[in-house]
Amino acid sequence: MSWTPLNHRIHHLPLILAGPILRRTETGAVTVWLALKAPREVELKVYSTEGGTGEIVGAPLLQGAKSTVAIGKYLHVVAVTAKPIDSKVLTYGQIYAYDIEFAASPDAPSEVAVPENEKENLLSCLWPASPNLSVSSPETIGYFPHQLPTFALPPQDLNYLRIVHGSCRKPQGDGRDALPILDNSIAQFAGMANFRPHQLFLTGDQIYGDDVADPLLWALTDAGDTLLGWEENLPLMNDAQIKKNLNLCISIPKNSENENVVDQKREIFRESPIRKQSKAESDYKKPIDLKPGTRSDIAKDFGGFTAMLVNKPDKAKSHLFGLGEYCAMYLLVWSPVLWCTSFPKGKDICADSGRAKVWDREVVELGGFAGNLWRVRRALANIPTYMICDDHDVSDDCYLNREWCYRVLGKPLGRRVVQNALLAYAVFQAWGNTPAQFDRENVGDKLLKSAEKWSNSAGTDVSVWEEAASYLGIPAVDLETGLPKLKLDNDVLILDRDCDGVTEVLSWHFTVRSFKHEVIVLDTRTWRGYPTESAIDPPMLLTHKGFEEQIQQPLRETDLLNKTGEFEIEATLVVLPTNLVGLWIIDAVQKLDLKQGKVFNSDAGDAWNFHELAFMKLLSEFFKQRDRVIVLTGDIHYAAAVRLSYWSDKHFGICRPDVECLSPASELDLKSQSAGRKYSVLAQLTASALINEEWKTHVIHTKIKSVFPERSHECLGWNEPLELVKISRGSRKKAVAAAVRNRQSFPDWGYRIDWMKRQRARVFLQHENGEPSTRTHKNKQLSWLHRLWNFIALLWRNRWLQEGDEVVGYSNIAIVSFQWPAEGDGEKAVIQNVYWRPLWEPDSVVYSQYFVPLGLDETAVD
Repeated sequence: MSWTPLNHRIHHLPLILAGPILRRTETGAVTVWLALKAPREVELKVYSTEGGTGEIVGAPLLQGAKSTVAIGKYLHVVAVTAKPIDSKVLTYGQIYAYDIEFAASPDAPSEVAVPENEKENLLSCLWPASPNLSVSSPETIGYFPHQLPTFALPPQDLNYLRIVHGSCRKPQGDGRDALPILDNSIAQFAGMANFRPHQLFLTGDQIYGDDVADPLLWALTDAGDTLLGWEENLPLMNDAQIKKNLNLCISIPKNSENENVVDQKREIFRESPIRKQSKAESDYKKPIDLKPGTRSDIAKDFGGFTAMLVNKPDKAKSHLFGLGEYCAMYLLVWSPVLWCTSFPKGKDICADSGRAKVWDREVVELGGFAGNLWRVRRALANIPTYMICDDHDVSDDCYLNREWCYRVLGKPLGRRVVQNALLAYAVFQAWGNTPAQFDRENVGDKLLKSAEKWSNSAGTDVSVWEEAASYLGIPAVDLETGLPKLKLDNDVLILDRDCDGVTEVLSWHFTVRSFKHEVIVLDTRTWRGYPTESAIDPPMLLTHKGFEEQIQQPLRETDLLNKTGEFEIEATLVVLPTNLVGLWIIDAVQKLDLKQGKVFNSDAGDAWNFHELAFMKLLSEFFKQRDRVIVLTGDIHYAAAVRLSYWSDKHFGICRPDVECLSPASELDLKSQSAGRKYSVLAQLTASALINEEWKTHVIHTKIKSVFPERSHECLGWNEPLELVKISRGSRKKAVAAAVRNRQSFPDWGYRIDWMKRQRARVFLQHENGEPSTRTHKNKQLSWLHRLWNFIALLWRNRWLQEGDEVVGYSNIAIVSFQWPAEGDGEKAVIQNVYWRPLWEPDSVVYSQYFVPLGLDETAVD
């Protein structure tokens, strides 16, 4: 079958292009996100179910309506929130259902009006024709005969809480997508409110803007232009042109009496082709002119991007540039609706035979990804879902360091792509996290209006585009240097978000609270503090102001809510898009790259432990207000669990009263100094990648990694003067004694890091798709080389070899649960079950368990 462009198919597609995705869900408010091909007034109703089991739909409890926002001619997006009818709120231990009805939007043109006598609801608008509404049919959105999506709020008893998390989902990535496993997990316990998964946290890289398959970009460009209804003009300006324009800007006299000076300078940096730039130089290309497989040099030279550096041009050969491309990517990773049944053959697209082979291989990989999207769509409709961006949601290394900001935000194409990506992120991800930010007249609502105006102008209204940039927190360009504006936050530089006095900026970070737990989701990508010395120095992943707004304030708010009786929160979880603690081999490589100045090789500086002061400040801020913290993270393409035991006499940064010199007899008697000492514990639970495994993660997954295990290690810290001493377990007492003698005082704080053992895999699904796949018979005519290769492959698939001790290196998703006795504080623990597909039984799904004790460890300094 030949390729069919979207503009030939769009009128035959259902109203709903993607969704419904169940988003922020609380006792008094439920939000559902959808993308439609036509404008509509969308009404959401949430229903009780008989006996709370989900089987029979009862009376409506919550209701709300909202009109879609026109991102393009055929792309209308909404996140609609239902609120209580007659003060009836939701509670734990019950399964609820929801339905959606569509009506003509008040602002819709007459040609897209709802047909008369035709009732549009969720089930009638999901598929092109009436589906076979059976639970076993691929065309389903629910798990019960009534076919409506359902959900359950988190339980009041933490022993029943189930939180799912994962990250890094690249459509053409190696391995098989792990997100469909969530569909099986929900289906298994669909009628049991306490046992079905309660929340899903996608912790970064929900899409890949940089590393895109050539056939996928082909489809995205086609879909993006059709969905928008116009073709975007992308500004291509090389360094020579930028320098010439900058010289033009500088040449304008600095005359305070000339009121038009600033406007003249701004005019030179404006991107719109409709303005007559007789002096400024710039070229414009449409996305369709920048073909798949040819974008690497354009991304580097005209955009300043770094994904293709270090001899990896293939990482950006089909980099997303256009707004339509970014929007279409979300639709294609969350829904099967826009996928075409076939792609062109490589030989028909690529003149080079090598590129043609790559194209055909990627088509096969994309087919495997798309085949299970109906399961992904169903899962996302039936569990409250929260998301936070990381670098690949924009481009590799996004905001990594000050050098990246200068490289990318100092180029017109770089700024355009970043803004396109962040606008798409706001509409497709952030809106559902914090729907209140998008209420009428709030900053999110203003951004959506700007997006509508930008689209209505076919991408030519520059003032509206600049307005949107300010709401997205993209710093303005310094008119003298052509570089993005930064400002000081204490001793570090941060993005200057104050654009011409506009201080309203969307916040990506947020907090979710339920009956017994809170989840604080941090934005460590756009709130970085860059050192003032070298532009490639590792940043603080949160600025000083960021620590206050993202950690201190939410924790204080929770304490106040606990005091008023509104909540009884006992467990604190924190979502960090980047790891606190990583494998020693990764740290070693990144430190070497940093030493050699090759920071874009391995994301050097993109982990907390690369900036020791920020790392210690993070621990201190956690443990000033909490004894136990569970960190959910991803990013690193493996799954693991780490326990960090912490103690303090004085938290990091807090000065202690003057202490007299210690006598030699007391130097090793640490216990005698522990009066008033506080003990805390942190569990880091990593789950990555949903799909993007690599040969390196395959190796560390196995027993081979046991030859070079992760060692437990400790650190001791002093506040006056600030000092950190790392101690190996073997020489601990000797090192402590030396440290004490040298400083004439005992340490103020310390911590120990232990890697948790990966337990033997257990079967979750014997046959994931219900039946074993057919296997080919052995070919006795194979050559000796093929036989040797098959023998090696058989050894590699051996279960003993694949049962490594520390990490899961295959595509995975994790479910977190708790052991939380009412009495016996020392028995508390967090459990992470990591689900993956084993080589020894590729049709099955297994899970490896990590058990992390959360007892407050008073032996941490023994």
